[in-house]
Amino acid sequence: MMKSKRNRFVAALVVGSLAGILGGVLIVNYISEAVVARAGEADQSLLFWYLPFFLFGFIFLVSGISAVIWGVRNLRKIKRLNSQ
Repeated sequence: MMKSKRNRFVAALVVGSLAGILGGVLIVNYISEAVVARAGEADQSLLFWYLPFFLFGFIFLVSGISAVIWGVRNLRKIKRLNSQ
């Protein structure tokens, strides 16, 4: 029983890490494509065209960080219970 709980928390760490990386990549993609590459141009409409990259990136980054924190806290709790 304890092994299956541990696997769930390890999976949360892995998936959370991947989601955080994906979110970071999407946010960097938004900044590089919409802000940096278009700096000084008269047409700034691409700021809004690429906005879903930023929004999905933010959602993935926040959910990934929270999944990692949740997994680490629970793995520490399991380790503390096993050491007693």
